[in-house]
Amino acid sequence: MSNEPCSPVFTRKSRSELFTSEECTKILANLLADKKEQGVLHSFDIVPATEHTGFLGEYFHLYLRYQLEDQKDVQTSRLFVKSVIFQNANMEFYMEKMGLIEKEIRLYDLLNQLKKFSKHVWSAKCYFTRADLFVMQNVEDMGYVALPAGTRFLSEHQMAPILKSLATLHASSIAYEKQQGKTIGVEFRRWLKEVSVDPEVEWYTTGLRAVLAVAATHPDVLDDSEAQEFIAQELPRCLDKVYCMVNPSPVHRNVFVHRDAWNANVFYHKQRPHEERSILVDFQLCRYSPPAMDFHLVSYLNLEPSARKRMMGSLIDTYYDALAEEFREMGIDPDQEQLSKQEFEQSLKDFSLFGATYNCIAATVLRLPDNYLKTLKDKRPEDFHRFCNVDRNADVLRLMRDHPEFADYMYDCVGDLLALTYHKLK
Repeated sequence: MSNEPCSPVFTRKSRSELFTSEECTKILANLLADKKEQGVLHSFDIVPATEHTGFLGEYFHLYLRYQLEDQKDVQTSRLFVKSVIFQNANMEFYMEKMGLIEKEIRLYDLLNQLKKFSKHVWSAKCYFTRADLFVMQNVEDMGYVALPAGTRFLSEHQMAPILKSLATLHASSIAYEKQQGKTIGVEFRRWLKEVSVDPEVEWYTTGLRAVLAVAATHPDVLDDSEAQEFIAQELPRCLDKVYCMVNPSPVHRNVFVHRDAWNANVFYHKQRPHEERSILVDFQLCRYSPPAMDFHLVSYLNLEPSARKRMMGSLIDTYYDALAEEFREMGIDPDQEQLSKQEFEQSLKDFSLFGATYNCIAATVLRLPDNYLKTLKDKRPEDFHRFCNVDRNADVLRLMRDHPEFADYMYDCVGDLLALTYHKLK
């Protein structure tokens, strides 16, 4: 556990240091190559992307002004930049240790190849990578929009485009393996290591302790001495099983999974938001695991517990129908790939503990009231570091006391966890 004090410093003098003219010339060449065009760079500008509020990176728009060959007018293209965090020295060290940015950068070479196997658009193209950043198509300029600010949970109509995108990603990874004669989990092993669900990852273990603290206060077990003993002694060991679940399965078919498709990481088509697949962004948590891992995360993280249970059968049909359609287009037999519908549904049961556990931990970060975590990051960086990586128990329990709606949601999530552990074993 890190107890180092937080001492915010700037590790770059200004955002203008992000790129050199030579790098922007290369970025422009890669961008125009898609259209089989050539041009000359006139100038570039870097502007903070204020609409993005991620906690583990810095976001920018890169504006390239250029003149195409045989044309007089100067054109402008906007690209999206994600950089390693640099405003806080402690968090930069955390990022480097976790390897999140580096992992995402290395995987974009694979993602650019996976995009070729389906007619559907499900991700943006990457045009440039460096050790500390990458440059991509701007999703909004592709005709896609983020969900409105403040969106908490999704409808079934909003879930469908995400599930279909994940199905395309999963099918494309199998098609890639068959074409290349390689296994993604082996070829990209170095970049597909677990970086979030691990006993050495402070973000996860700090969240896990908070979940156990919440579980002990759950109304259903508050006065149950047997349950309290279970939560204190047995539940931590039960949840240790999740550490094995996130690795490639020796039983179920493994595919390239996104592992972070909550509503802040998806964009919807402006004109056909329910018909077209969503654009997936933020591939820093990708693994080589069964498709059930993605299905559980997208359903647990985006739906209220009661809605998730009500919609489960329909969501399974939506995902699997899209998967089967992609398989047909790619000439893949799902039975030969251990991905019949029956096998997929069995995998959902086998990995249910992962979904419930991760959802509880994520809720202690993603579902906090009053923009609590962003306020910590902006105004109290030392407390932000403590909350993320040292201890968040007192904060979470206090917020639950002060905000009944947050408390109800946390207890619903923890209730799912207890149903799979304490109540199941009774």
